[in-house]
Amino acid sequence: MVIWPDADEAGEKFAGEVKACLEEVGVASVVVLDVPEGVSKGWDAADALSDSWTCEQADAFVCLVSETKPSDGEAQEEAESKRLASRSSLLAVADRIELWHSPQKEAFATLNINGHQEHWAVGSTRFKHWLVGRYYEEAGAAVSSQVLSDALRVFEVRAIEQGACYEPFLRTGWMQGVSWLDLGDESWRAVRITRDGWEVVESPPVKFVRKPTMTSLPEPCKGQMIEEMRHLINAEDEDYKLIIAWLIASLWGRSNSYPVLALGGEQGSGKSTMARLLRSLSDPCAVAASSLPKDERDLMVMAQNGHVLNFDNVSKMENWLSDAICRMATGSGFISRKLHTDGDAYWFHGSRPVLLNGIPTLTERADLAERALSVRLKRIDEAGRQPEDLFWQEWEQLKPGMLGALLDGLSAAIRNIDQVHLERHPRMADFARLMVAVSSGLGWEDGEFLEAYESNRRGTAEAVFEGDPVAVALHEFLMVRQGGESWVGTATELLAALNMIVSDQIRSSRFWPTKVNAFGSAVDRAAPLLRPKRIQVTKKATGSRRLIFLDVI
Repeated sequence: MVIWPDADEAGEKFAGEVKACLEEVGVASVVVLDVPEGVSKGWDAADALSDSWTCEQADAFVCLVSETKPSDGEAQEEAESKRLASRSSLLAVADRIELWHSPQKEAFATLNINGHQEHWAVGSTRFKHWLVGRYYEEAGAAVSSQVLSDALRVFEVRAIEQGACYEPFLRTGWMQGVSWLDLGDESWRAVRITRDGWEVVESPPVKFVRKPTMTSLPEPCKGQMIEEMRHLINAEDEDYKLIIAWLIASLWGRSNSYPVLALGGEQGSGKSTMARLLRSLSDPCAVAASSLPKDERDLMVMAQNGHVLNFDNVSKMENWLSDAICRMATGSGFISRKLHTDGDAYWFHGSRPVLLNGIPTLTERADLAERALSVRLKRIDEAGRQPEDLFWQEWEQLKPGMLGALLDGLSAAIRNIDQVHLERHPRMADFARLMVAVSSGLGWEDGEFLEAYESNRRGTAEAVFEGDPVAVALHEFLMVRQGGESWVGTATELLAALNMIVSDQIRSSRFWPTKVNAFGSAVDRAAPLLRPKRIQVTKKATGSRRLIFLDVI
């Protein structure tokens, strides 16, 4: 009989009592296991299962127990000797792996597995499992939690202090004039995209890292046109081009900023389905869509675990989230205190493609609207709707060719982008420049994308203007009440003047500022909405007064 006790005083005592009872009734051999070093109080077989022990590991652990136990002093010496031997054997594994670190001093390991290389964070569960497996293969025993923890700390120090520095890429990357795309398959293949075309590479030289929820893209195939998926997109032609443009940007390894794609439409327009389709062609994930984050820290965690952020059925956009998504789109950083520490930093710096869908307008704030592609999907009637399984079956057949067509566009971008010069630079100038370079690779005519993009920006700006009561009131005040004549005064005076012309319904709504400081911020947000309507808003401090100037330009 073998008894596996809880790792505490009560468990040890009870195991002794059971052992005595079993021996009394004639059991020939009763052994009480010694639990591994460094485990938590109360640790038992159920916890070993939670720690991902395999049947082989448990079997090896049981077989190591000897029926004759040495004295306490000998036991301590023997245990320490075993622990040192285990640690030495585990550290020796590092001789066969490449340890390196990122510019942010994150530790990584490159492993040779089944003829290909995999890159994992030293603290990741995957790397821990690999170490435990290699140790068992060589020592024929399970490694204790304490020895594993000690070894991981040593690996981390070696990676940061002695390892080379590389940029880890998630799904897309850019190196020496080549754009890379991680297919996410079990062989760790990637697509190499150059000015001359693209090819699938078995052993890419770039350091792609993986996250547990990432799934694989299809192996792309050549010879398809992007228009072959047009019938699956229930949007106008201009909006279809914007959807394709968002896909291109999300796959472009050189991108430092990405437009936000906001899918709108009434109930029954297939917004969630369309978002899943686009995600499957840009960054497939086991969790295809998620709810909005509770705070910036949640958003940061999401960004660290996926290339594309897809938020489903968004009913409203809080101000803090709108600002955070703007920073995420253009590549700002987030920093927070690391959990269970007093001062250590935990941060994310970079940008991510963001995909939103919902019935209401999701780009009500001007700063988000300037970074967004607002696409309204058409309602699918009963005659045009098809069973979902048939829809996805058709999409799975089309997907390899559509990915290949997008890669053709990216190859054209590498050929053309250095010769692209825009007459005017919108807020997302790099995105506009990329798409002009891509157009020939997608079979689009010159100027076709820019026309669709400018039309979308104008429509979005008008919708945001109409949804901003302060901007509408300022326009009416200057162009109607002032007859287009300039006006100057304080925020208090301007708020009083606007209160005289707006309706009681607007004045009592939560969107209308009642305090002067809130009104000043609302004027700042309204300024870019008024500029296309030839109204210039300027703030200047003159002596002890802070004045607002309204002028027609």
